[in-house]
Amino acid sequence: MASSDLALFLQIPWSAKLLADPDFELIPTDSRTPKPTTEDSFIAETLQSQRTVRAWITQHRVPGDYPSCPIREARSFLQLGDGVCGFPGVCHGGMIATLLDEVTGVLLTANAKEVDNRAGTSVGLTAFTAYLNVSYKKPLPAPGFALAVAKIKKIEGRKIYISSSLEDGLGAVFATAEIMFIETLAKL
Repeated sequence: MASSDLALFLQIPWSAKLLADPDFELIPTDSRTPKPTTEDSFIAETLQSQRTVRAWITQHRVPGDYPSCPIREARSFLQLGDGVCGFPGVCHGGMIATLLDEVTGVLLTANAKEVDNRAGTSVGLTAFTAYLNVSYKKPLPAPGFALAVAKIKKIEGRKIYISSSLEDGLGAVFATAEIMFIETLAKL
């Protein structure tokens, strides 16, 4: 994570307060790092510019004693540029869906790393989005700042149910999503 991104969000009162929460840890947003395999290239390259997603940092809740998903919540702090607009000054609905999906992926990746660390393995993330049901609540201003939150709701076998939201950090909700991931039997 860029130290300039962290410095930016520490200057904003609502994000500084959340970043200081002792129940959460700051983690790298791995999907923002370009990879030679082209994995994450949409988030790491296409959506990483001054006109798209200018800054992005992530934290997750301190891991608990859950075996398959010890981390139950992740938060991403975003600074959006004007290149994500659908209407003037309003973030495109497809971009909103992308951000809601991505914060859940960030949560699952953090869990995969934690589970691998506990087991001494390197399996990595083996789950894919099965569905993403978005409810748009109000226009998300862009350029501007947003908070993306993902929370694990339940796990049934290979199905992982997650809720996510895009908010302003002060209580206003722009969009919510219910998402189901399916865990594969082997890493692809």
